[in-house]
Amino acid sequence: MCINTKAMSKEGGDQEVVILDDEKTTNGVDLNNGANNAASSSVKTSYYTSQPKRSSFLKYPLTFSQRIREYRHNRCIMAPLAYTVIIALITTAFVGLLLALPQFLLGILLAPLLRRQKWIVQFLYQNSIARWGHINILKHAGKKNQHYAAVAKSEALPGHSHTINQRITVVPGRVYIHPIPQFIDNIAYLIVSCPPREAVGKLPVLGVLVDCGEDAIVQAHLEGIYKKYYACFYKRNKEIKGIELHAILCTHRHHDHTAGVGNLVKELTTKRTGESGAKKPILVSAGRSRGDGQPKLYEENSGNIIVVGGAVEQVPHCNLYVKNGCFIPLPCLSLSDGDKTLENDLNATISIEVIGVPSHTRGSVVFALRSRPAPDIATLPVPSANDSHLQTHLFTGDAIFTGGAGAPFEADLERSRDNFLKNPKKLKSKNGSSLIRPQAGSLSTERCFAEVLLRVSDPYSSESSSIPPRQTTLMYPGHEYTTDLLMRQFDQKTIAQDGHWVRMAPSIFFETASHYFTSAHRRALPQGQKLLTIPTPLDKEMIVNPHFRTLKRRGEHLVNALLLWYEFGANNRVPAEKSTLFTPANERRKDSIFTTVYSNDLNAILQDLRSGKIDPVSAADQIEALEGKLDENLIARRPIPSTLPSHKNVYLGVLAMAVLGSAPSAMTLSDANIMNMAVPVESTDEILISKRRLISALRQLGLSGGGSVHLDDIVALLWDESRLDNKSTEDDVESSIENDLIELGLLKLSMFGVALNQPSWFSKYCVPCIQPKPEYDENSWVTTCRLKRTKGELQKHDPKTCLLCQGVVSPPRTCYS
Repeated sequence: MCINTKAMSKEGGDQEVVILDDEKTTNGVDLNNGANNAASSSVKTSYYTSQPKRSSFLKYPLTFSQRIREYRHNRCIMAPLAYTVIIALITTAFVGLLLALPQFLLGILLAPLLRRQKWIVQFLYQNSIARWGHINILKHAGKKNQHYAAVAKSEALPGHSHTINQRITVVPGRVYIHPIPQFIDNIAYLIVSCPPREAVGKLPVLGVLVDCGEDAIVQAHLEGIYKKYYACFYKRNKEIKGIELHAILCTHRHHDHTAGVGNLVKELTTKRTGESGAKKPILVSAGRSRGDGQPKLYEENSGNIIVVGGAVEQVPHCNLYVKNGCFIPLPCLSLSDGDKTLENDLNATISIEVIGVPSHTRGSVVFALRSRPAPDIATLPVPSANDSHLQTHLFTGDAIFTGGAGAPFEADLERSRDNFLKNPKKLKSKNGSSLIRPQAGSLSTERCFAEVLLRVSDPYSSESSSIPPRQTTLMYPGHEYTTDLLMRQFDQKTIAQDGHWVRMAPSIFFETASHYFTSAHRRALPQGQKLLTIPTPLDKEMIVNPHFRTLKRRGEHLVNALLLWYEFGANNRVPAEKSTLFTPANERRKDSIFTTVYSNDLNAILQDLRSGKIDPVSAADQIEALEGKLDENLIARRPIPSTLPSHKNVYLGVLAMAVLGSAPSAMTLSDANIMNMAVPVESTDEILISKRRLISALRQLGLSGGGSVHLDDIVALLWDESRLDNKSTEDDVESSIENDLIELGLLKLSMFGVALNQPSWFSKYCVPCIQPKPEYDENSWVTTCRLKRTKGELQKHDPKTCLLCQGVVSPPRTCYS
């Protein structure tokens, strides 16, 4: 039975009462027991006809947590408190803004200085206190990696790697290279020259050191290397007790590469001064590299030691300042033996050329050691250009690492809008008139890479564009960074938007992964057995190093621009007798530890071989050709026929020409004159482009044109049409420097019709002066042609034929009638 009635509440108000099963309840509370008693288990509440009172349902006394919960959900308490908190936050934020406004304004004023903090560090780093701090930190951290890197007690040498058994042959029986570990991951290199056969046991082994960070470790390795490899030749001559070090080459001035130079020179000088009376009069000179006007380099220096560094680098204790393009006068030991003179002359077997690479520091240099004497030594016969024993060894310091490069600390400041790897969207706003600063940031690094790649060419050949054997060119970086740098390329956080592996040929990915696996294995060996991952062949470095891969992309942009210009914009045609396409030989990389091929192709060859369809020789030829299939991109990008480039593509072509066609410029005008390098320019149109350099760069990168026209002839035709005097330079272009160089602005005008109106820095910020589009010549083929303007390429991918996608797409359904 259910009865609805009115009842007086304790507050004096009327509220509706619902009685169920003959029991009286008021809002679910037993009227007989009041608010302090819980509802009886026999009372069944179905609903409330008015808002229940919270206090009527509480059991007193409440615990602390229960009371907090009640307050947390009590609107009468929380609503005013919420408004109070909001007002307090707004007031606090306003006061904080007033207090932070001076700091905000100060940050705006200091932002240009903070972006140039590398410049401040550049000069503070040269301080003696900074040197002391840097070296002590390296020594303290290096103690954890310092171990006796040998099994035999007689071979116990300190260092982060086991290098005593690692020796690289330069000239068999005469010249060798020994790596020496230093600090945490630094590497020095000892170049030794054994005396000729008739002087063995009479003249000591001659040494040249590249970089010296820790003098104690270098001296320990000098003794260890001598005992292991060369002491056996001097058992009868007790006067010769070790390697005679007479030259120290410094790639740059940083303390981890030069801190031990002073102490090493002092120790060797003291040692030789005390033993000079007991030895036979062995003369130290510059050998046959010294001309009539050459000063006595070795004779006039203490300890007969020269310290070589860049002319503007301020290397500590340097006494021979070299410039770009010069050959270092190497030491020579001579001894009178009866009626003849015995010599151990490094100049007779090798040469070391200086390559200026101003980016990591303003005076950084790369030392290129070649297994031939320098060209200026007229008394020595020059081997033929086909000599198969020619080797090039590049000591790159911090300019180039295996899988990376040193930071451009002293290059010009790179703006964020110019770094497309970090800001790919900024590329959309670029056009043919955009400012190009190739001496800034990553572009300066790319130009240094291109310079090293081009200077590897044979300097003894009359053809500057001749291609050297890359497999005989080895790179020796100044740090053991290989594993870390290769690992970064597989880290999703550091992969650039335009550098995804899926856009590259499979061979690049597998070669990089193979090199990483090999280097990680060597560096993961137990203490005392870790091996170095250097040297690295140049042909492999061009695959695994992202900076070399970027150079190749630049070359591809340039080739596409040249071919489009020849098709649509050239006023003349290349003669038919010159229509021979240059195609570089695609040699198989024999230094690879792993070789990756497609399984389907390999299984097909094996099946044909087992069935007798092909003979073993044919099978071997087909298997050897399998590796080349990985060089083909799985997602091809083909140009749309009869289409024109966009403003972005015009800019990329001009940028590639500036990076590949111009030599690295010095940081200042005085540096350029001292180091024999290009002068820095502020306007893009004033950058000097070399025709021979551009052709040689494209060949070194393995690029050639399409169709039936030689790419060299297209470049030569572009040079002829770009000259204002319209005079052909076909007869003397190879011999005249003036005809070889041309300003980039003239090439832009002839190639794309971009007017010579390089915008000033003011026009970039002055709204009335800003030009949304570049100005093209009225007769430019880019604007007058009626073809459709588009991105110029399409992606072509067929999952049915793609070797990685076969079997994923279902075949079409067959209908049965």
